[in-house]
Amino acid sequence: MLILRFQKVGKKKDYTYRVVAVDSRFSSKSGKVKEVLGWWQPKTDQFSLDKERVNYWLKQGAQVSDSCYNLLVKAKVISGPKRPIKTKTKKTKEKQEEITPEQKEIKTEEKEEKESQG
Repeated sequence: MLILRFQKVGKKKDYTYRVVAVDSRFSSKSGKVKEVLGWWQPKTDQFSLDKERVNYWLKQGAQVSDSCYNLLVKAKVISGPKRPIKTKTKKTKEKQEEITPEQKEIKTEEKEEKESQG
């Protein structure tokens, strides 16, 4: 299955994304891209798309990633509402170490038992 997605290119903290058609089994980083369809610079919010080729791949049954779909809606290649973007959040140490009051009681009981035995 073919998918339209972004391929990150450029320097650290100064990325430009290519809109590419790639087989869904491969990542966009693999270099096994079928075709480059355009680009997008998020800092300046400029983009350029080859609308004819995008429509061609969509007619061939290509799926579109959520963020790429939103760019196509913005460029008026596709009509419809924008999709919510699924992002991964980093878990902080504080959230990982959050302990419920019941767990605190159990831990204090275990400490008291160890102290009384030792």
